[in-house]
Amino acid sequence: MGNDKKPLTADQVVQYLTEHSDFFLKQPDVLEILQLNDSPEGTISLAQRQFERLQNKNTQLQEQLHALIDNARQNSELQSRVHQLCLTLMDAQSLEALFSMLTNELKQEFKADEIALRLFYVGNIAPTMPETSDNISQIHADDGSLLVFDGMFAKQQPVCGRLTNAQKTVLFAEQADKVQSVACVPLGHEPCVGLLAIASYDANRFHADMATDYLSFLGGIIKRLLQPYTHHQNGE
Repeated sequence: MGNDKKPLTADQVVQYLTEHSDFFLKQPDVLEILQLNDSPEGTISLAQRQFERLQNKNTQLQEQLHALIDNARQNSELQSRVHQLCLTLMDAQSLEALFSMLTNELKQEFKADEIALRLFYVGNIAPTMPETSDNISQIHADDGSLLVFDGMFAKQQPVCGRLTNAQKTVLFAEQADKVQSVACVPLGHEPCVGLLAIASYDANRFHADMATDYLSFLGGIIKRLLQPYTHHQNGE
């Protein structure tokens, strides 16, 4: 009778050895029949190659761990800064003082290069606002330029990272080209009364992995601090 057994394929051997990684420990005699060419000068042995692969994996895991620790530290620092900022803003005795405190504190404590605040209004007449040299202005809630933020408003939460050129132009005008990363904070929702943008010239300053819970909290606080002024000025 002929031999009906099919020879093992290389993939089957690899699969078996993968499932039985201690095979050569239990069957050391097999090592004597393996055909291993002498390593040419300048090459490395299988053991060395395995060690290097494990070392590379270990390095990758260490880098991932350091990244997680780094993000945790950044998030902890962000929580502390937002908490202190909210306490400072609560001391504002006027809308003018509120704007000044907000801009100054964000630039100092958050190391922001640019700050933009857009307050939305409805109706035909914008509420009266104090004059300021900061990048703070009002815009009608139905203004067409705000359409570029529809996706952001739909999420109803802060967004960190890079903005489109159209979005940066609405917020930063002449400084738009310098801005590389931004934390955009909607001021509340249903309705959203405005948009706060904390910007940096560093592309890595604000990124998608940053915690946004504290920024959401900040947006809610600012909305509430604005309510006495908008409520009075709109005659509601």
